Amino acid sequence: MSQAAPYAPAGPDQPATRPGRTRLFLVPLGVLALLLAIPGGAYVFARNELTQAQTSEAHNDYSRALSEYATADAVAGNPAARVLLGGLADRAELGTAETHFLWGVALKQQGKFAESETQLRAAIKSGIAGWASRGNAALADLFNAWAQSLVANNQFQAGIDKYRLGAAVDPSGNLTASTNAGLAAAYSGFAQWYAAQQPADYPNALVWYENLVKDFPDSPEAKLAQASSLPQTLYNAALTFVQQVRYQQARDAMTELIQKYASTTWATQANAAMHAKQQLTGLLIVSDQNPAPVANRLVRIATHWRIVKAHTYDDSGGPIYSMSTDAKGNFSVPGGMPPGQNYLITWWDPARMTFVTTFLSDTVPVNTITINPLEPAHTTVATS
Repeated sequence: MSQAAPYAPAGPDQPATRPGRTRLFLVPLGVLALLLAIPGGAYVFARNELTQAQTSEAHNDYSRALSEYATADAVAGNPAARVLLGGLADRAELGTAETHFLWGVALKQQGKFAESETQLRAAIKSGIAGWASRGNAALADLFNAWAQSLVANNQFQAGIDKYRLGAAVDPSGNLTASTNAGLAAAYSGFAQWYAAQQPADYPNALVWYENLVKDFPDSPEAKLAQASSLPQTLYNAALTFVQQVRYQQARDAMTELIQKYASTTWATQANAAMHAKQQLTGLLIVSDQNPAPVANRLVRIATHWRIVKAHTYDDSGGPIYSMSTDAKGNFSVPGGMPPGQNYLITWWDPARMTFVTTFLSDTVPVNTITINPLEPAHTTVATS
């Protein structure tokens, strides 16, 4: 037989049993452990990446080393972790700069100049004093080597440009002597290259010879050019200028040759060329208002003349060149005329049975002509 449960008197509710203190601290301790674990793991990861990067760098695997240094820096160098891991970040950044430098030097030795420039500029851009300065010096050396390679392959302008870039990043002037020597050789080589073209390009050869003498007067190349190549090039360039109808430049080149290189045979030829007779052609017309040609009329040109009284000249005392106009009024001087200024042109007047000319004033004749060296001349003469 079942028994009734024992009677318990009614009373107030009993409080629920409280959990132990250990359970109260489970959450805070877990958070703290997590916070401590994250920087610890980051440190280990970044340190491993740094070690791997150093190993890759030591084995000349520069591309991989840069990637590993970048990973280490990304972990250790971010703002949240840098307070605790700043030392690793600094080492990663230092290693990055060093790797860019070493890779740049290696690429230069392989003749991969453009790739080398990229790496060396990255080392300079790092801003880390030691590697930035070394990168700058290596960049200047790179440009010199690059320039030498270009010049050796007849890429003279590109080589000259690279030499100048090297000088721009060499403020201490450590490479000044070698740069200037390289530039002098490049200038000389460029001039010789132009002169050797078919047909020869003497005007451009002259440009580079004269740049050589102006910029590097004490160089062996400049002295050699002045002894032979430059005088010859001046003469030949002047002849080319005549063919190109650049008469003033032709006269300038001949004059420079005569004045600066007087003892050379080229100066002798230049002097003869400057005094050689030049072609003179003309047209005899009635007047400026009536341009009808005057046919079959005697014309003469006096190299020496003087005014003896108003509207009267004397053209005796010097050579006189005579000719006759054709049916169209054209005339020319057989064999040409020597260079000179203000030659007097006169023509035969059948009515007065003498040679006459027109005057601007009592003592100033209208029809005079100047014959310039190396340049043919043409004139139109009006009889009234």
